[in-house]
Amino acid sequence: MHPNVSQPQAKVTQDAIAIWQAGVEAVRADRVVEQQVDWDGRWLTIADEAWDLKKSEQLIVVGAGKATAGMLIGLYNALERSQKKHPKISGWVNVPRGSMMPHGRLATAVTVSPARPQGCNEPTEAVVLGTQQILSHLQRAGRDDCVLALISGGGSALLCSPINGVTLDEKIEVTRALSSAGANIEQLNSVRRCLSHIKGGGMARSCNASNLITCILSDVLGDPLDLIASGPTIVEPSPDPTRAIAILEQLLPNQFPSIRTTLIKQMSMSSELRGLKNPSIQLSPIVLANNATAVDAAGQKAVELGYRYWMKSERKSEGDASQLGRHFAKQMSSTLEQTQIDCMISGGEPTVVLPPADRRGLGGRNQQLALAFLDWFDEQGVWPLTANMAFVSGGTDGEDGPTDAAGAYVDQQVFAKMKALQLTPKDYLQRCDAYRFFQRTASLLLTGPTGTNVCDLRVGLVRTHP
Repeated sequence: MHPNVSQPQAKVTQDAIAIWQAGVEAVRADRVVEQQVDWDGRWLTIADEAWDLKKSEQLIVVGAGKATAGMLIGLYNALERSQKKHPKISGWVNVPRGSMMPHGRLATAVTVSPARPQGCNEPTEAVVLGTQQILSHLQRAGRDDCVLALISGGGSALLCSPINGVTLDEKIEVTRALSSAGANIEQLNSVRRCLSHIKGGGMARSCNASNLITCILSDVLGDPLDLIASGPTIVEPSPDPTRAIAILEQLLPNQFPSIRTTLIKQMSMSSELRGLKNPSIQLSPIVLANNATAVDAAGQKAVELGYRYWMKSERKSEGDASQLGRHFAKQMSSTLEQTQIDCMISGGEPTVVLPPADRRGLGGRNQQLALAFLDWFDEQGVWPLTANMAFVSGGTDGEDGPTDAAGAYVDQQVFAKMKALQLTPKDYLQRCDAYRFFQRTASLLLTGPTGTNVCDLRVGLVRTHP
């Protein structure tokens, strides 16, 4: 996986991108699952837990997310590596177009449905149809069968079964409006859990098998299981219509009255939502990798390249991307004044409040963050001349907002090109048009789908001139 950008000449920038890539490679879904799954002909072991499948005639695999196709490939590789007979495999997963597709003997055992376009993280009619198939597989499962759910970030948009009184278009509209208002993932998924038959434990309520194992690649900081892909296999805490209404009132006052009416009706049904049709079901969620995994691997690569790093993986939403970019710029500027640390690695997920549609440009939170970083130095009037410095910010899934870029990088060459082209970063920031800015400076980070999704990763490097 290599960024499809004109190769930066500065070694410090090449190193920053290499460190970012190492973090992403460490959480590639196929590798993560293959390394943590083992099958000996009877016992299925995942991470540190094991399940006896002696009586299981079927292993039913369901799931959704940006990394789910890669997770399925990793599962197939682990089963084929064992060379032991396994239960019949069937199932259905919804993934974005452009995802890795399985090959080999088991390639067609589970239907892999490319249910939405790349760069459009919203449900489609194909997502709805695929979700119906997933629920059907769960309902047809035998008591002794084992169900394995492969869940990753992006699963909320790839699992869609609207409750009565809500249409697909309404779900898309309310999600767009919440995102434009700066809603974080906790707020978005708290609302979406209340408007769906499958989110908020819907998979568990539909499952007739005794074992429902959930393998998770977490894209939510702090790994709250009920919010990752809106918690389709997580029954507690149950969906909270009161919380959803409060979020709508806070971010979208006087909007979506029909959604509010539906949520009010849901309030009287909350106890019913918690009920499991199969009370003997064993629910086993396992987080296989998260943002901290990527940050740790990036740190290892930094050491390999000779850097001394500071790193942090945030455990909650970071707020506005523009403010965060300026914060990182100040931190990097401070780094120039000392000799102990020359590498800053961080992971997290900020938000962006979008301007009105008639003024809105094109970009994503990582591009906005990188542009705000550059803008801070533009305000100082000069890029630091006493050091080689580079900063990279990218989504580990290879997608940043409704664009084909994972993010962007900035360095002295980008700063010089900005000046030569007479670009004003603040103008692009105000329009949320960072994509077009970095197009002109040829510093977009274009990776294509990476086969994983664990929030964002940022790398800042400094090499002081002797």
